[in-house]
Amino acid sequence: MYHFKNLMVGLTLGGQDKAKILYAGLVSWLTSSEKITFSHIVSSEKISKDSGLDVLSSVKESEKRLMEGLVNKYYDGRPATRLEYEVVIESPLVEIDLLRRIKEKEIDLIIIGRIHGEITAGETIPVKISRKASCSALYIPEEVEPERKMPEEINILVPIDFSENALDAMDLAVEFAAAHEIPRIYSVHVYDVPLGYYKRGKSYEEFAEIMKSNAEKKYQEFIKKIDLKGVFVKPVMLRLEKKAHETIEKAVEKYGIDLIIIGSRGKKAAARLLLENVTEQLIRTTTTPLLAFKKKGKDMSLFEALLRL
Repeated sequence: MYHFKNLMVGLTLGGQDKAKILYAGLVSWLTSSEKITFSHIVSSEKISKDSGLDVLSSVKESEKRLMEGLVNKYYDGRPATRLEYEVVIESPLVEIDLLRRIKEKEIDLIIIGRIHGEITAGETIPVKISRKASCSALYIPEEVEPERKMPEEINILVPIDFSENALDAMDLAVEFAAAHEIPRIYSVHVYDVPLGYYKRGKSYEEFAEIMKSNAEKKYQEFIKKIDLKGVFVKPVMLRLEKKAHETIEKAVEKYGIDLIIIGSRGKKAAARLLLENVTEQLIRTTTTPLLAFKKKGKDMSLFEALLRL
């Protein structure tokens, strides 16, 4: 089974921390995690330029105690999973430092709060790190809590476009389901009717059926590439309405989905990461936890990431 052995959870000592800690515990059960590092970035405003080592040490210790208090209150994870804490002082090089730590600690999954609004130059540090790090990221909407406490009760949905990244996401979902006896996975594909459909002498509805039929054939080819390990995957073909992420959200609501798993591409030289696509929109709008899965070995190097800071 694919394991997220090492997790990193970004805590802000604010409103979203409860949900992130609860889901860190759930993930530890789901993937047999070995270690979780709870990380908190202290604003430079809390420390004056003239602060000495004693003051810095005192601030770090105080923030660490607050983190431990929150984790003790909300964490209910796998007993064998080791918990660690780190407090980082905000600085111009903090992103580079955190990326190095993620690589050195061999972090497999970062857990952060959901991103809101449009992409801007003023994104928070955890958001920037989640995009540049060569590991998966789990985005937790504010104030959401697991409705189902045990992994085998979870409903998983995987949006697919028949790409290699979608294969990776489905493989992961199947691994989860097979390991925890999750009875089914919902696989959603959104198909569209091209603007020039009328040139083929077909009505809109007739061409929509053709596109759906084509999608169903592609799905059969797609699913044959995956070892389903006895897990039932329910294909859901949906016609695009206004926007793809809104169409997927309707399926999330209809089937009572607890976790969305979607493939996330690595940063290539000429590619943009999660920019103005379905994954980015879902991350920003969904009220369901979303795991953007990056298969290790397919992502950008640390050096490439640093060049893009």
